Amino acid sequence: MVKRVFLDANILIDANDISRPRYQEGLDILISLVKQEVGIYTSCDLITTIYYILAKHNRAKALDSIEQINQFCTVIDFGNKEVQMCYDLMRSDSNFGDLEDTLQYILAQKAKCDLIISNDARFYSKEIELMSSSEFVQKYL
Repeated sequence: MVKRVFLDANILIDANDISRPRYQEGLDILISLVKQEVGIYTSCDLITTIYYILAKHNRAKALDSIEQINQFCTVIDFGNKEVQMCYDLMRSDSNFGDLEDTLQYILAQKAKCDLIISNDARFYSKEIELMSSSEFVQKYL
């Protein structure tokens, strides 16, 4: 099993919204990671994205979800250094085509994550293993 996992926003949203098709996968992943005491990481900018999407359905539940995420995830902050690393990487490697995804990759590196879980088919990861929620469930659960 992995030791440090970065969760993209779509995984955390799935796990907190029963109406989403991958709800059960997302929830099962979170439960498994917490039970196995795996370090769980996400980035500070994704917290606002998660809230925005979940609050469209129910503001109170969205706040509860953010509170829970804050309890079991380490929220990685970033500043000028990480932003510069992001645009430098995008300029030097054309595989990194999306600013948000590249920033998440940089932050996963910063946290020394050995796995990124994302259902974004365009997410690119050069040096950190990348899996979809389905791939993770199939391999580990």
